[in-house]
Amino acid sequence: MKLLKRTWADISMDNLSHNYHLLRAAIPADCRFLGVVKADAYGHGAVPVSRQLVDLGADYLAVSNMEEAVQLRRSYIRLPILILGYTPAFYAEDMVDMGIRQEVHSLEYARQLSDALAGTGKRLKIHIKLDTGMSRLGFFANDPRTLDELRELCAMESLVPEGIFTHFSVADSLDPADQAFTAAQFSEFTAVTDALAADGVQFKFRHCCNSAATLLHPEYALDMVRPGIATYGITPSEELAGRFDLRPLMSLRTTVAQIRPFQPDVGVSYGRAYTTPSERTLAVLAIGYADGLSRSLSNRISFLLHGKRVPVVGRICMDMCMVDVTDVPEARVGDVVTVFGTDGDAAIPVDDLARLTGTIPYEILCSINKRTPRFYLDGEQRMEVLQYIV
Repeated sequence: MKLLKRTWADISMDNLSHNYHLLRAAIPADCRFLGVVKADAYGHGAVPVSRQLVDLGADYLAVSNMEEAVQLRRSYIRLPILILGYTPAFYAEDMVDMGIRQEVHSLEYARQLSDALAGTGKRLKIHIKLDTGMSRLGFFANDPRTLDELRELCAMESLVPEGIFTHFSVADSLDPADQAFTAAQFSEFTAVTDALAADGVQFKFRHCCNSAATLLHPEYALDMVRPGIATYGITPSEELAGRFDLRPLMSLRTTVAQIRPFQPDVGVSYGRAYTTPSERTLAVLAIGYADGLSRSLSNRISFLLHGKRVPVVGRICMDMCMVDVTDVPEARVGDVVTVFGTDGDAAIPVDDLARLTGTIPYEILCSINKRTPRFYLDGEQRMEVLQYIV
């Protein structure tokens, strides 16, 4: 089958390399790098991104669930993999067999994993999750019962406590109160690890730093960092915009399917939410909300065509949308349109779409539909194509 270029995402592996080296340079030389490739590498394609991170020298990978870990193993990716979310204890043996590490967030869960491995002679490497203020998974770091629970956990024969970690909730904020909260989270975390060390319990990996903390607080790096969104070239928050030379990997593109002239006072798309104010030339694009383009962007966003902004007019449909190309007379059917990303010297940041939809770039990237192929580029050279459907 010939390669279909209807709507697709260009993924710059050069920018992935740049971001990796920028993040590596921010942390101590002996600190390990964990590549977060959950949610299909934030929509970028977990397998190609993981392979590149392996080649770049990453030490570890992290996913959200068992299925994502299996996907990497089936693709012959051999780095240690940490599952950051819950996995039923039924799969404990499978995790051991595949060299997967599992987060452990409670004594009850640890007991379930240990019981599942009883009599097998197998030992599961785990990373203990401490809740220092995220209020998500984890042992409460400030609970007086936690140390005793962790001592019991660390003595379980079937579990190998390889790591211990926490997650910062406001490390991407420069507000003094939020910075103080991050410092307090770090102090709570180290208080627990220091107390365990005094009992002779040592961990190979202590890790706290997400993207923002890796960049802003390398003093919290400890043994390993877990940068997520920054690896993909996106600043962790608007407040940090422009502070770091992060380069986005993804540019989302589509094509012009039809171009037609319209008279004044013509309704466009469902609900006639847009009416032509004068003679206009409109183009139909081969992208819609089934591709991940939010319908809430209707009549609110512009794309790039021949380096010029063309506004979306009318409601975005499931598979198509319309743009006004009156000011781009050179537009032709088959032309490439950039939804976000770069087009020559012009660019539309994914942050623009996030801002208009009241969300964050993470959600926009993760929403790019699986019918959208990913093209992996080394400069202008296409290295690989990831097609989920064909």
